[in-house]
Amino acid sequence: MESDRNCDQKENVYTQKRECMKKSVSLFISILLVAVFVMPSGGFSSTKGKAIKLGTLSTLQPFMAVVKDELVAKGYDVELVLFDANNMPAIATTDGDIDGFIHNHLPWIETFNKEKKSKLEMLEPYFFYYRMALYSSKHDSLKELPDGAVIAIPNDPANLQTSLIFLQKIGLLTLGEKIDNFYSILDIKDNPKKIKLLETEISTTARSITDADAVICPAVRIKGAGIDPKSFLAEDETTKKFPVGLTIDSQNVSEVWVKDAMEILKSDKIKNSFDDLYGGALVLYNE
Repeated sequence: MESDRNCDQKENVYTQKRECMKKSVSLFISILLVAVFVMPSGGFSSTKGKAIKLGTLSTLQPFMAVVKDELVAKGYDVELVLFDANNMPAIATTDGDIDGFIHNHLPWIETFNKEKKSKLEMLEPYFFYYRMALYSSKHDSLKELPDGAVIAIPNDPANLQTSLIFLQKIGLLTLGEKIDNFYSILDIKDNPKKIKLLETEISTTARSITDADAVICPAVRIKGAGIDPKSFLAEDETTKKFPVGLTIDSQNVSEVWVKDAMEILKSDKIKNSFDDLYGGALVLYNE
């Protein structure tokens, strides 16, 4: 009898241990499954459904509204923050007030990082570039420009220099040695057609097209003046070296919303919307 009792006790202990082991295994499997479901793919941290603030300026506001709608459809709470100064989205991203923006070109971002010691990163593939070109409402080709033609150009140092270099590349004038940090009209060495350059504030350059023989200005401003941005006499090809894309603080590059935003920007749907909105004034990099 004593032997039977001992056997029963041993069996009970064994049964209890077996049940404990079953529970432990079940608990381990449950934890493992939870970990698998919450672990983000590709090493991205989980930010699905987070609130995102994206900066924009008036030119790109219509397009950014489309990007916002696509992110909302993916489950994000998105707010567009409209700025009225060219450098403000970059400053706000650096300060952590917004999560990112699409506006400034890559060389501008690189200069900003050096000056502010910031770590903004423009993600690849880049999305578009701002077209700059020579337009005319009076002439259909460069050859038609008469001697003494008046060409309106932006008067700020950077765009003035860009315009002069552009005019040299298309054979309308020759520049000498640069006197100052930027080329100016004083640096023109040879002007065989006696071209007259009318310096204007960049926001009014496009409107000069009715008075001048031609204008050099951003195509987006030409479009705003009701002119087809693809109807240029010559395009400044150097602007293709100034890409624009989604720019964020580099420490956030692994967030899921960033991956989702880049997938949106690569889609045919978003590219078609972009072309419909800007009609060639801003040019996609896949064209």
